Order: sequence, then C-alpha cells, then structure tokens
Amino acid sequence: MFKRKLQALGYPNPDVFNSSDEKHFRNIVIWLEDQKVRRYKIEERESLRNSSENDWDAMLKQYLADLDCPYSQASRPEILDWLLSLSVHLEFSEKAAIYKGESQSQQGQTVSNINPLENLDFTSDDFKTGVYQLADHLKVPRHPDHLITLEAVASLITEKFNAETIKDASTKFPSKGTPIDFTSLDFGLNIKESNLSQAAKSLRYLFIHDMRGLQTKINECLVAVQSLTANPKTDSKLGKVGF
Repeated sequence: MFKRKLQALGYPNPDVFNSSDEKHFRNIVIWLEDQKVRRYKIEERESLRNSSENDWDAMLKQYLADLDCPYSQASRPEILDWLLSLSVHLEFSEKAAIYKGESQSQQGQTVSNINPLENLDFTSDDFKTGVYQLADHLKVPRHPDHLITLEAVASLITEKFNAETIKDASTKFPSKGTPIDFTSLDFGLNIKESNLSQAAKSLRYLFIHDMRGLQTKINECLVAVQSLTANPKTDSKLGKVGF
C-alpha cells in the first residue's frame, strides 16, 4: 500500500520494502527525515540514525511530537502512512511550479504538465486497500465497488471535515448526553419478560422522539406561515394584496 508513495518520493527499491520489518521501518523514517522532511538539523538526526539503540522508540515518539503528528500512539503502518503523506506534501510544495507545469520562460527550464493523479492506477490492489482502510478508519461501510466507497468517503470528508465544521465543532458536535435508564420509565406497558420489555420501551422512546421532532417541524412551518400572512406583500400595480 506504500509502494506508490515511495515511488513518488524516489525511494530506492520500493518493490522490496516491507513495512512489517522493523529494520525497514527505521531506515525509511531516517531516509524521509534526511531527504524530505528535514525537521532536525543534520547533527540532531544522530539519535534517529542510531537505530540499534534500545530507546529508539522513545526517540521516534519525540520525533513525531516535534512534527505534531496526531498518530504518535498509532500502529507502525499508520505512522508510516502519515510520514509518507507529509513527505509527499513537502515534496509538492517545494516543486509546485514543476507539478503545475509552468513554462520554460517562468522557470528557466523545460518542464511538462504533470498531474500526480494521472499516474495513479485506480484499479490496483494497493489503491483498493488504501480506500478500504480509509473507509474503515472513518467508519464508512464498505461497498463491493471500491470507487463507490471512495465517493462515500469523499462525501463524508466534505461534509464533516470542512473548515467551517471544524471551526464550530464544539457547537455542532456537543458532548454526549446523559444515558437513559429505561427501567425507571413507565410507558404503560405491562410486559413481564425483562428483555422484551426493555426492547419495547426502547422502541416506544424512539417513536416519541421522532414524533417530537415532527411536531417541532410542524410548529416551525406554522410560525413561517403566520409571519407571511401577518405581513403580506403588496403589489400596488395589480391592485391587490398577497403573493
């Protein structure tokens, strides 16, 4: 699943890279820092290069903290995927002019129009695996067609993770409410079987909740109609009052 990102970054021998191999993992972290990320000064990278040290995990944790990585406690593959994505972002930022296909007069050299997405194989197993892993992470149900799953993921991200939603997250996504103890509620149901009674109370509560929501919408419609009838538009040209 990391092959295409490694190829895009120019990593040597991406075909033989094994993300589950600890030595490979440490080497790629060091290579990304040296070649792409460059968060530390050269002399400060010695702790990462000394991969045989027993406290390398602690050094990695500090490194991720310095990068503001949100997945410092995640699995190795998740950490690696984040580091590769960061590296691709930095690579694009440094060579944005090339990827955007600016002319020779603008850059002093001949470049062609390059779109990184054009080289993606949307039918490859790596791409499908990446889509399904992202869907699982976002709790989006899988569809047999991975492209439909990708559309659902994109829709969710657009709706839930746009700048306005994130900014107002505290108001749009309030904390969880107080759990309801159905044993203390009486809906007038006389069912002796406890499990059946619990299920019936749950269904009754959901029904009441839906009815209250419907009543709220009806009230909003009545208020809207009353505001219009109380202050109708007047068209003097037509010689009448109304719409």
